Amino acid sequence: MNLPAFALASVIALASPARAAAERGPSTSAERTRAVETTRRLERDPLGPEASKDRRWLIQWIIDIPDIEVRGCSGPLDVLKEDDGSRHGKVLYAQAMFGQAAFLIEHPREKNDWVKVQLAGIESVLKAYRSLLGSDPSARWKELDLLTEARRQGKLREVVEETMEGCGEERVPGTGDPI
Repeated sequence: MNLPAFALASVIALASPARAAAERGPSTSAERTRAVETTRRLERDPLGPEASKDRRWLIQWIIDIPDIEVRGCSGPLDVLKEDDGSRHGKVLYAQAMFGQAAFLIEHPREKNDWVKVQLAGIESVLKAYRSLLGSDPSARWKELDLLTEARRQGKLREVVEETMEGCGEERVPGTGDPI
């Protein structure tokens, strides 16, 4: 999948849970297990031989299932969407979605805690980023280095709360206005 199509698929995945609900039933236990295992594999080896295929499967699965909803929020990862592909920004950006889904599978009772869900996505990105730098040191992002430092200092939750303010608010469909 080329990067523009990949980015489009990521946006669609974040925006179409209602369409997915009409097309199929809830995810299966086997699918949820595969999703978590695939997410963890992508964290360890984001450019591995099966990585593109794994990302395509995860994106399509998240689009299709009605029972796990990831939420894209404007915040510290936005810069990754603008990458031309040379530093794997879109790959890392999509990883946040996968990390959120894995968290929701492993912690279903936490689904209404938007900070924890967003943190899980960012943590997944940071794991993939660390792995990526091991194989491609030119893929450095100052924004991810700052998030890594915030995590090291125990301040990542604070950064999420400040930079993604309003993410957890429910919105009136079609208006973007808080309910």
